[in-house]
Amino acid sequence: MSLKETTYDFLNQGIKQTRKSIRDIDDSYNNDWDILAELCQNSVDAIRKSDIKSGLIKIIIDSQNKSISVIDNGIGIVPDRLPELLAPFSTDKEDDEDSVGEKGVGLTFVIFSCNDFYIKSGNKSGVSEGRIFDANIWKSSTDDRKLDLTHRILNEKFQGTEILMKKVIDSPLFELSMNQLKFLLRTRTSIGNTNSIWEDDKKIEVEITHVNQDGQRTVEALPFKYWLITESLSSNAKIDIEEYYKYIEKDRTDQDKRVKLQGKVIYKISKINHNGRTIKYFACFVPKRKTWNDLTVSFNIATAEQLENSDWLDKRSYVTLQPGIFTSVKGMPTGISIDNPITGASGAWPQIFILFDDRQLKFDIGRKSIHGMQARIYKQYARQIFSEFQKLAKYFSGEVLIESDWEKDNIFAEIDKMLNLDISGINWKKVPKDQEASVAGLFFECIGNKKLSGIDLLVAGYRNKYDLYAKWGNRKVVIEFKAHLSSILKDFTDAMKLFNEINCVVCWNVTEEDEQALKQSGIDIEEVDAESLLPGSTTTIFPNATHKLSISGFVSPVYVIDMKKIIGAS
Repeated sequence: MSLKETTYDFLNQGIKQTRKSIRDIDDSYNNDWDILAELCQNSVDAIRKSDIKSGLIKIIIDSQNKSISVIDNGIGIVPDRLPELLAPFSTDKEDDEDSVGEKGVGLTFVIFSCNDFYIKSGNKSGVSEGRIFDANIWKSSTDDRKLDLTHRILNEKFQGTEILMKKVIDSPLFELSMNQLKFLLRTRTSIGNTNSIWEDDKKIEVEITHVNQDGQRTVEALPFKYWLITESLSSNAKIDIEEYYKYIEKDRTDQDKRVKLQGKVIYKISKINHNGRTIKYFACFVPKRKTWNDLTVSFNIATAEQLENSDWLDKRSYVTLQPGIFTSVKGMPTGISIDNPITGASGAWPQIFILFDDRQLKFDIGRKSIHGMQARIYKQYARQIFSEFQKLAKYFSGEVLIESDWEKDNIFAEIDKMLNLDISGINWKKVPKDQEASVAGLFFECIGNKKLSGIDLLVAGYRNKYDLYAKWGNRKVVIEFKAHLSSILKDFTDAMKLFNEINCVVCWNVTEEDEQALKQSGIDIEEVDAESLLPGSTTTIFPNATHKLSISGFVSPVYVIDMKKIIGAS
């Protein structure tokens, strides 16, 4: 006979147990790039799940302010599910065979790697945002204080997800150069889409913005595909092994073979049928061990000094070209390598790189290791691939012929063909059409020679969002540079930049096409009085403005400076 019966929710963890679980997650990650890998994987998965034709991912790494942001236009999260999916171990990918993530720990790792986490996500069902402060501090503490998530429903339109991490704790990412970050993204994260090696895949535009520790801001487009060594080699420095086989179908002498292969990187792209399971691979063999370092320097990924510094290599070898057997799953490089098998010609293993892609690949949390049985399968096929290349080794030792697509004389020959400005008092000699940076350069020159006045410049690209911060008298103003005025529409559409936060857009020339595109987007454009162009003008119109953009009577207009009109170019 029972005297007392009590029911407990024994699956509900207390604060101490939750903190321990989160610390265990944190301990399972040990790669410098894990934060980026998790964020990029989530964005790629979200775009693949959506019905949009063209995906977009923007990655912003601010080394000066220790922040990381990834924005996508993927499927988004409906507002009522956001708090649930931010909870540790939560996921919406359990039954999605195309998604890479499935354990629900990646976003938890991201949240607790910083002390200011922000997320905005939405779709046609609505938009919401969430914010968590001091997650990393909470993780390291011992008290019973709860960790709060502030969740707000937003009255706006937004498709996709934006994640912003501020106060990121001790991330080596902030010590990397732009080229090293690009290499890392394309070899260790989903941005390096390995599916593209074998077949066409979903179109995703990728943009990376890097602010270095000195505050210098650089923006570049990245291909949504894995970076292969052959991508940056000239045709004279590489050869497909199948091309070589066709060449020797005719009776060739050893000297012919040597001439065909010497000093070249030999590569192969193929597939393996393993008991009905397809394993795809890319492999390449270089003439000498030092070729990896030579090419790393040649491609401006790392400097010769860095490669000679053993301390630097111990910490940052993942941003150098290197041999090994690496793995990928569902188009995502894992960064996990496998020890090479023991073979008779073991001294040549440092000359080969193999990347296996296998949809059935399973790996542990933190991407540290692969299950033993799978590793043995890859070793088995690596041995066969190695043997094929090794048979040709005697013909191709030597230095790789590195040819750059960038030729100084050719570049200047193209520049000579560009239209000349021929404006008295202007040092900028070429028309800056289609070049945003040239528009900015011309603007700064005109500020210096007093063709533009009334604007006091403060700082360029501060905190990443806008191009220039300045003052107009006592007013604080924000200025954007665009090669074409209508290019600003994409920023507005993506909600990357807001109409009511910009005071002026500087462009090369306001064209009829620009005006038509603006009007179709509901933005009125009109020319302003010529008096605003005169130095010392006291008008309330923005100094030197040539046009005015308006969307309603309740939002301040955005002014435009047409540089072609300012300098009187024909």
